[in-house]
Amino acid sequence: MTSSDKTRNLFLYYGKLWGLYLLFGLLLGVLSAFFPDLLSEKYQQNFLQTLLEENPFQLFIMATVFAPIIEEMMFRTLILPKHSDLLLFICAWPLFYVNRFLPVDAHWGIKLGFIAVCLVVLYYLLSQVIREEHTQKWRNWLSKHYQFVLTLSALLFGLVHINNYVEEFVINAALILLIVPRILAGFMMGLIKIKNKGIQWSMALHALNNGVAIGILIWAN
Repeated sequence: MTSSDKTRNLFLYYGKLWGLYLLFGLLLGVLSAFFPDLLSEKYQQNFLQTLLEENPFQLFIMATVFAPIIEEMMFRTLILPKHSDLLLFICAWPLFYVNRFLPVDAHWGIKLGFIAVCLVVLYYLLSQVIREEHTQKWRNWLSKHYQFVLTLSALLFGLVHINNYVEEFVINAALILLIVPRILAGFMMGLIKIKNKGIQWSMALHALNNGVAIGILIWAN
């Protein structure tokens, strides 16, 4: 498969994702007509709204660079994984939590730079310690059960985004409906990784999906 074929797949899958969004929107409209209190107004993405108003450039970079790279490493690297995918998976989760403990008043650009350096260093160290033969058994098992891994990763991807709406993890019908688009996106990002055989393509779809949405919000704001 050529690079142009893979690029075509990227936009094809993005189109399919928007088709799923539209179908879900129609379903949500029907549900709202029968259950008007189903979606509560109290669930808002306050952090996103604050960034949109105060620093839209930071929001755009976080949504199109940081989130696609880190979140795809966390959730899609176990789908038909290469050796490098498993190393990225091991790197991603510690860095995700390290980000939570960085000083609040530190400049966001410095934080991203620090995380990027940590990622490169940690990946290099792991590559020197963990050889391909060490991960062969795990790669074989994950590849054999890739459909289960794809489904689980999409569900977890959606559940993690509940924290966009609430500070402490809770789950109810309204929140489940709010994260359905993330679950759908998680499936499509996993499928494009399988189709194009590379984690960079799920990152690209993630960045495209976020970039268009955030771009529209910035323009509208």
